[in-house]
Amino acid sequence: MAEGQGSYKVGFKRLYVGVFNPEATKVVKRMTWEDEKGGTVDLNITGLAPDLVDMFASNKRVWMKKQGTNEVKSDMSIFNIPSEDLNTVIGRTKDKNGTSWVGENTRAPYVTVIGESEDGLTGQPVYVALLKGTFSLDSIEFKTRGEKAEAPEPTKLTGDWMNRKVDVDGTPQGIVYGYHEGKEGEAEFFKKVFVGYTDSGEHSDDSLGSLPS
Repeated sequence: MAEGQGSYKVGFKRLYVGVFNPEATKVVKRMTWEDEKGGTVDLNITGLAPDLVDMFASNKRVWMKKQGTNEVKSDMSIFNIPSEDLNTVIGRTKDKNGTSWVGENTRAPYVTVIGESEDGLTGQPVYVALLKGTFSLDSIEFKTRGEKAEAPEPTKLTGDWMNRKVDVDGTPQGIVYGYHEGKEGEAEFFKKVFVGYTDSGEHSDDSLGSLPS
């Protein structure tokens, strides 16, 4: 098991995105967003802390409980997501004319993601996974070209996340997110997050060698 390295993290290197089949039993497509094709700008995950349930008696708190999580949501900014990838994760359909449509029958598929950062002291990879949820594109903005050149605006995606059954040391548990530090055990971590995914012939990275499957 990888030894904990602490909370000092550097950067947001890439995002791995897995798309489930309609029954949400296995991942049938996996994408990697990084650099000029879906470059990762930021990722913010909220709702990880559970609500406090407590009991007061005799003028004092006599019992309290915190368990699970709250409503887990994510906000992320991604630069230049490939159009086909974006269509896939938000459920947009493209017709024979090449036009993408959104309407009453649009339904985003369930997805699972792994965001990659690194430990600021050791340089070891640090991963956070969201196990099952959906993405949505809240707005599209067109903006006039100014007198001076400006940096391009990233695409902002919001995510809503729920529990998914994951085998943890032989016991199935409802898990909403996972956190893994270091290269040791990363392949098994990827395998559990991208459950059922079989195509290991995608691209790789110099730090990972072949991408964990």
